[in-house]
Amino acid sequence: MPIQEIVQLKRPENEEMKAAFLLAIHCAPILRGSKAANIVTVTQEEFFRVYHLLEGTEICCRFFKTKEEMGISYLYREREIGEYLHTEKIQSFLNGYGYQNSSTSDMLEQLAERISMYNHGKIVFPHEIGIFLEYPLHDVKGFLANNGRNYAYSGYWKVYQELEGALQTFKRYDEDRDYVIRAVLSGRAIREIVMDTVLE
Repeated sequence: MPIQEIVQLKRPENEEMKAAFLLAIHCAPILRGSKAANIVTVTQEEFFRVYHLLEGTEICCRFFKTKEEMGISYLYREREIGEYLHTEKIQSFLNGYGYQNSSTSDMLEQLAERISMYNHGKIVFPHEIGIFLEYPLHDVKGFLANNGRNYAYSGYWKVYQELEGALQTFKRYDEDRDYVIRAVLSGRAIREIVMDTVLE
């Protein structure tokens, strides 16, 4: 049975369980250590539940407000995403959008400011957020050059180059999602799942 059907059969018993399923479905790769960052759209209330579920782990959370009570919960492993953001080619790309060669925290502040500017109609949506999600630079550039069209494949992101490698990555992410959903269904806590990944 597909994992999505399993989730539909078991309705979350409470709001904490609902937040756990939200993380399992949308953020499993970072929980399993396959990815440096993930996002999920949440209310502010849901963000605080997500934050609570991840307390005591190496995963950090930030809330980027988008509209009314909704926003983006940005989950990241600070060391890993920092290493990616500070590579020369990524820094060169981000400099073109006004980001300075600064700390990861400072760059996230700049991203938050650009999202706020978008919310107020001052700029188009800052699609360079794909870089902050560790998407390949060539695919972020491809997305921007094609206005999100003409892609070779659409999965966890829109793929413009190196399709075979992307498909292998997507398969691993799918396996992460299935693992985490099954673990949550069996009663394991998100924190426990994340900490077990560290020990593997």
